[in-house]
Amino acid sequence: MSPSLNDSLRIGLCPDRLIFARYGRGLRPRLIAKGALSFDAGTAEEPWRAAVAALPKALEAHAQRAADATIVLSNHFVRYALLGANDRLSSREEWLEYASHHFEKTYGARARDWDIQIAESGAAHPRLASAIDKALLAATAAAFENGRVRLLSIQPYLMIAFNRALPSMGHSSFWFVAEEPGRLLLGLVRDGLWRSVRARQTSACWCEELPRMLEREGALLASAEPCRDVLVSALDPDEPAASNGFKFTAPPSPLAGDERAYAMVCS
Repeated sequence: MSPSLNDSLRIGLCPDRLIFARYGRGLRPRLIAKGALSFDAGTAEEPWRAAVAALPKALEAHAQRAADATIVLSNHFVRYALLGANDRLSSREEWLEYASHHFEKTYGARARDWDIQIAESGAAHPRLASAIDKALLAATAAAFENGRVRLLSIQPYLMIAFNRALPSMGHSSFWFVAEEPGRLLLGLVRDGLWRSVRARQTSACWCEELPRMLEREGALLASAEPCRDVLVSALDPDEPAASNGFKFTAPPSPLAGDERAYAMVCS
């Protein structure tokens, strides 16, 4: 496939900030600029509203030259659910109905206003489902109307972080942890398949809290073989030290210190 003739713009939307990175065109895109906009966080009902309101200002700064944009959504804005294997479901529509029922049972009627996506998997395997407020998707798309920046895709940060970190883990069974300020996403992968996904609120002391969280999650799963390998993708410069028998691995990154905050949009 031929390289794009446009620059690439990656924008991360978070509760209290917007971060961006612009890459040049070509086979080996070069980072041209990166930056961040800070603002007061949105309401509990619409935590994404402040970030989307900041989008026009960010796009205006990049209006001089055409670009293709990818929006990366903070895990604060996305709900996840692991759907158990079900050989009675054969079509994508049936799986979506199954997922919709699951989210509505968990979160109530507001889940009817969410856009649900399901990762493909074999019929005998569990499937990871994600749910995003449709109003968030519509407001984000509207910000790109009549501009020189074209919206290509909107992606949850979990999948970007997981796919980027996975080559650093040599085992088929491990915990995956995606850290953002105020939030940890804990996922158990066993034999190469997702077995559990859960979001947890956390503080600036997340490194100290993480081993205890993993202990509790493991106890809830009641696994006969507790998993002790942990793959950590963090935006925070701190890293957890080996504790409670857990071995923590962080993927290599060209970003160090406070620059790690840009990992959401910089490869």
